[in-house]
Amino acid sequence: MFSAGLIEELKKVKGFTKDVQAAEEIPNLTRANISHIKSGSRNLTEEQALYIAEQCNLNKEWVLVNLAEEVSRSPEAKKVWHEFAKKLSKSVTAAALALIVIFSGLEAKHEPSALST
Repeated sequence: MFSAGLIEELKKVKGFTKDVQAAEEIPNLTRANISHIKSGSRNLTEEQALYIAEQCNLNKEWVLVNLAEEVSRSPEAKKVWHEFAKKLSKSVTAAALALIVIFSGLEAKHEPSALST
């Protein structure tokens, strides 16, 4: 359940130990709502999911696509959203790896070499 996982991620990032702390942090959410989310009878709203994404430094597009998959009713729609989420995740991962490679290369050029002393 994606919504429940987002709430747990927010709790981890904020150092919360109780659902009530998350309910107080997330806009328009109550402790009862969290119980319904954990049982699978309710989902986060887009506003709530985007708030958590911002607080946890998550990719907002990825969050919205996964939320759309979670709330889809038809198996076909769920499958389409799931495939799109996988493609988006791969492209985000590839972009992050490219940045890591670029910045690690820049660091290596600026670090003094042990041989040049």
